[in-house]
Amino acid sequence: MTDFGLNDPRGMPVHFFLRAVSIDYRTAVRADADRQNRSICPRYWYVDAVFPCERCGAPFIFSAAEQRAWYEEYGFWIDSVPTRCLPCRRDSRELKALRSEYDQTVAHVLDSGDIAARRRLAEIIDRLYEIGGELPPRINENRRRLANLINDLPRVASPPAD
Repeated sequence: MTDFGLNDPRGMPVHFFLRAVSIDYRTAVRADADRQNRSICPRYWYVDAVFPCERCGAPFIFSAAEQRAWYEEYGFWIDSVPTRCLPCRRDSRELKALRSEYDQTVAHVLDSGDIAARRRLAEIIDRLYEIGGELPPRINENRRRLANLINDLPRVASPPAD
């Protein structure tokens, strides 16, 4: 019978670090198993582990301190690990927020005459493309429509020079 690494972090189950490129057992910090979401096997230790980002491929450290926060403060299940590095996670959150803003405003903005709102929507679409890459054809069509609506505004004459 295994003790799941109760007395030695090297005894922790391998499924905690399946995709890890390296594990630094020298950074081991005792965990509070009573504060973790788990079914059977608790984490008795947190150790720095290096994982590859599934989006950009860069290696990133899932630190012992970050693990403590994830499993004891935020309530993540103990066998979950991040799949993306911090910059890619930030991009993902931004992408989600921008897409939500786009979805909530697109119909109204396209029908309104509010130039500031049209410019903001165009910026949202541009940023969605920067972060997420190729966009659905409908969003691309809306971006072209916005460009036409913005560019077709009547030009305001410059004030006379003094």
